[in-house]
Amino acid sequence: MFEHGFDQAAGLRGESRSGGPGLLPVASPAQPARGYEWLYMLAGCLANQGRSVVIVDGTATESGAGQRESGSPLGLLRALQDPSIGNLEHPNDLADWLVMPGARGLQALQETAQAAGAPVALSRLLAPFAPGVIVLLFAPAFGLANMLPGLNARAMVPVLDQPQAAIDAYGSVKQLHGAGLAPVLAPLASGGAQALQPLVASVTDCAARHLGLKLESWPAHTWGQRAQASAITAQAETDTHGYHGLVRAAPTSLWS
Repeated sequence: MFEHGFDQAAGLRGESRSGGPGLLPVASPAQPARGYEWLYMLAGCLANQGRSVVIVDGTATESGAGQRESGSPLGLLRALQDPSIGNLEHPNDLADWLVMPGARGLQALQETAQAAGAPVALSRLLAPFAPGVIVLLFAPAFGLANMLPGLNARAMVPVLDQPQAAIDAYGSVKQLHGAGLAPVLAPLASGGAQALQPLVASVTDCAARHLGLKLESWPAHTWGQRAQASAITAQAETDTHGYHGLVRAAPTSLWS
């Protein structure tokens, strides 16, 4: 599924750390807190490979102006609205990566996508971040679908060792696929990968029978490399019509 002729997002992926920031959408489970361990493991895989990681938590609502003054973390909406904010990369504290609440910012980006298209929303999202950063946008599948329709970007769907995990994952897959994104399953179980094979098989079978979709499943030990290869990049460029669009990066090594 990573053949150059069939993967429309391939040209948006870049391997150079000197290039622009990249985005990897991540579908949050119905109970987002249950996905944080999974999310931090993904961030850790990227950090261990020398990548700077920013997590934008689209399930957490940004604080108001008064609360920000008391030391609340910078939220996505403010970063989108304040042109003086840029080159975000490292947290101010000793944390391993920057984590930003982003529910209100995600809503604003969905409105941008509806009015001007997904490429413009993508460019706007990535504008505040430093070159080489990988932004993990952790958000409900419907939010990702409304912001990035038609981009055919890879979107990771957690499969967790929890009740209703198969229903959760299939619901995300269905929404993402219906919006023109390319969902992939990413199972994580404390008891080992084999513990989740029945859940993965169930979701994969449902996707094949009901959606006509052949789903990939990424083992945890491959997340770092696959996530880097799948992150999409954008850069705001204004032509004579004032359109902000996508910039095609040099192709990187893709998984077959």
